[in-house]
Amino acid sequence: MATIPIYVIDLGSDPAKRWDEVISRENAIAGQLVRDIAAEFERVPEVVRWIFARLYRAFGGLYSGEIGAWADALGVSLGTATMLNCAYELSHLRLPKLLGCTTGVLWVEGLGLVHVRTLDWPLPRMDEATRLFRFRQGGREFVSVGVPGQVSVLSGMLPGAYSITINWAPPASRPSFDFGPAFLVRHTLENCDSYAAAVEALRDTPLSTSVFFTVCGTESGQACVIERTPRMAAVRELLGSTLAQANHHVDPRFLGNNNVLAEVEEEGFHEDSGRRAECLGRALTEAGPSCTLEQLSEVLNRPPVFNRFTVQRMAFCPRTGDVRVWRGAVAGGA
Repeated sequence: MATIPIYVIDLGSDPAKRWDEVISRENAIAGQLVRDIAAEFERVPEVVRWIFARLYRAFGGLYSGEIGAWADALGVSLGTATMLNCAYELSHLRLPKLLGCTTGVLWVEGLGLVHVRTLDWPLPRMDEATRLFRFRQGGREFVSVGVPGQVSVLSGMLPGAYSITINWAPPASRPSFDFGPAFLVRHTLENCDSYAAAVEALRDTPLSTSVFFTVCGTESGQACVIERTPRMAAVRELLGSTLAQANHHVDPRFLGNNNVLAEVEEEGFHEDSGRRAECLGRALTEAGPSCTLEQLSEVLNRPPVFNRFTVQRMAFCPRTGDVRVWRGAVAGGA
């Protein structure tokens, strides 16, 4: 944490100005990261990017003002910036390359439920670009672990209430312009005050594409994995002391969607999802209820949970509001 910059994003300010401090300080790393990701879209004509941005707005896409500010700052088109912020949805078209993650929940004495995760993306520069953002509106604040240029949330927490992380899920259909999963996470953190309300929003809101949400609350038993397709959901509750999720469906209704994972394995962008989930679940059980947040970084270092695509590791404790963030590289720690 000591080496990871922290920024405050004032949600009460003009959307076009909210990221000004981040832009002024992080323009160089954001530009490098955008160029890395944009390489995945190099075959997409600019006119298609323009149409994509227009459709995103026409269908009520959120945070367009913020995306536009980043586009201007980085010298890219609005279409390019919009596509970059929709990278999760576009990954279900194999553009960009496919993503991965492993997530778990553990009960820890004195802390309550603790939510841990690794983020695995085939973009090594995300490691050094990792930042912590504190979104504030009046007296309300939630935190997000992200990178400059990303206005949606893949991993976040409303202190005193709940945390949410996203895991890539095999697609059930082509993406639409309904709510993108990462945009829904931010919208939920901005508007839902309780674990129950967050679960309801993540479970019931029509989505653009499939995803796994892991949600962790403050009280015993308040944790679940929500397996989502665009119109259906299955909620897998925490039944013991630990819960783990990688990138495969567990609910019988969705098992057929796992067939795409065989193709993913061939491309080399995922370790076996079942092995990662099993490894993390076992490591959390071994860590037990007396571990500390710092010790959980070692849990996240175990292969294949930690692998060559791991760019971020983190732990959230919703009850206390504590968060720990470690970049992907094991050597050197945070």
